[in-house]
Amino acid sequence: MSTQPEALRLADFLDDQYDPSHNLEEAADELRRLHAVNAELLEALRLTSIDCQYLHHAHKDRHLLFEECPVVARINAAIAKAEGQA
Repeated sequence: MSTQPEALRLADFLDDQYDPSHNLEEAADELRRLHAVNAELLEALRLTSIDCQYLHHAHKDRHLLFEECPVVARINAAIAKAEGQA
């Protein structure tokens, strides 16, 4: 089973489908660009989650310690969705 992300697999497929009437090369390039941007956004979300957890726990008035931080929960849900876990 391939571990290659679906967007990159589709981009490779589009590259292999030469048809001068369709601009598949641009579509493949856009899929690769979007995959790279998505990876950068996921990394930013992970860093934000770490920072947010620190800030919320350093300033205990943001939420009760035994409650899940709502901001971190939304960040983690977005990460899980982007990784196909949700």
